[in-house]
Amino acid sequence: MEVVEGCLEHVGAGDVFVVDDGSTYGEFHTLRDIGVNVLRHERNRGKGEALKTAFSEILKGDYTHVLTLDADGQHPPRLIPEFLNLSDEYDVVIGSRLRYLKEMPFHRRLSNRITSAFISVMVGKRVEDSQSGYRLIRREVLERVELRRGRYDMESELLVKAMWMGFSVGFVPVGVIPSKKSFINPVKDVLNAITLATELLLSRA
Repeated sequence: MEVVEGCLEHVGAGDVFVVDDGSTYGEFHTLRDIGVNVLRHERNRGKGEALKTAFSEILKGDYTHVLTLDADGQHPPRLIPEFLNLSDEYDVVIGSRLRYLKEMPFHRRLSNRITSAFISVMVGKRVEDSQSGYRLIRREVLERVELRRGRYDMESELLVKAMWMGFSVGFVPVGVIPSKKSFINPVKDVLNAITLATELLLSRA
């Protein structure tokens, strides 16, 4: 709820979309009552699928950009204006934690660096933070990029495919705010990055 409240300081309630990915949280009616769009999965389908559900619904409107934030409080809404300030310059703007990696637990820092290095090699440009879910994405990117992955690696898939298509990517420095509960598995993330890289490279061969 805090994340939504922070977003409402910058955009109207009707422009906020929340995806309930099969949770047991029973207070979503409160968000609906104030005009927030609540999209629900009856069972947990993964972050990538949740994002795809939101993208599909948002693209039915006339929005030019989509801004994504995680619901666990890691992405401070107060930085939204900094993303919007770069909306004309870049097609994708990512909240980069590069300057603050030392504040991350070691296993997550290692996962972030390995994954970002893989992607940097694949796209031929340095990618500061490939795992950050704090992103501003131009509508055209979502219309053109075909997304197949359904979990956390979907965000990497989107980034790689967008950059291969020539879309520009910029970064906004953001701090590291520990979440109370994380579903990230660093070993699994790295393995997923390797399989994703193999899959994408083979698709281009």
